[in-house]
Amino acid sequence: MRILFIGDIFGTLGRRVLADRLPSLLSENAIDVCIANGENAAGGRGLTGNIFKKLRKFGVEIVTGGNHSFSIPDSAYRFMDQPNVLRPLNYPPGNVGKGSTLFTLEDGRTIGIINLQGRTFVHEALDCPFRTGLAAIEKLAEKTNIIFIDFHAETTSEKGALARYFDGKISALVGTHTHVQTADERILPEGTAFISDAGMTGPEDSVIGMKHEQVIRRFLMQTHTRFEPSDKGAMLNAVIIDIDDTTGKALSIKRIFERITFTDE
Repeated sequence: MRILFIGDIFGTLGRRVLADRLPSLLSENAIDVCIANGENAAGGRGLTGNIFKKLRKFGVEIVTGGNHSFSIPDSAYRFMDQPNVLRPLNYPPGNVGKGSTLFTLEDGRTIGIINLQGRTFVHEALDCPFRTGLAAIEKLAEKTNIIFIDFHAETTSEKGALARYFDGKISALVGTHTHVQTADERILPEGTAFISDAGMTGPEDSVIGMKHEQVIRRFLMQTHTRFEPSDKGAMLNAVIIDIDDTTGKALSIKRIFERITFTDE
């Protein structure tokens, strides 16, 4: 199975990148299933039902989330009950949505997808991603030997530790959240593909997606400054992971970094 995972889709520009590039990227690389983190797809904070539908139309099968999954009004959460959208599993029970799913491809193959959120420097009150994730892995492993995790976390240490803890139990763990693609992709000793962060699909000319002038002002003045998504320097960050269908072990992991020029520019 060949998986394309797209790093955090950021705002209008990130969505435009997918509309322009994703169909050809899928066909060029013979992708079997496309997963994308969409927690920043709505103006840099959150995901809406309409944007979720657009991402699905562009070619994304599963949309994962993170600390901004709940950054929209409560009344707009109903779309999160759909089977193709996830939010972090380790939020307290009773929250809308779910954190794992079993996805069936057209050819009958299956893949389990889990969305977890880190605690260090993000949300320390969340349930333990190690214990919560392990329970979800054991449940999905009864139905499939291919399991993918999007771990939305701040520190490389927490991401690396979780990947090592799950090594051999899952096919791949890809980090998200920092919006900066790391160069540490590898196959761990027991066959799990890992990268600390897949990066961001959106405005490269920015400070992790936002207009840099506003972020600089916040640091200089130490007062509230309203951030707005940048619309400059379109880029696509992603990884392609090949998985052995029989063993569920990763065969390869490859980073993708593309600067996008639109045909109407």
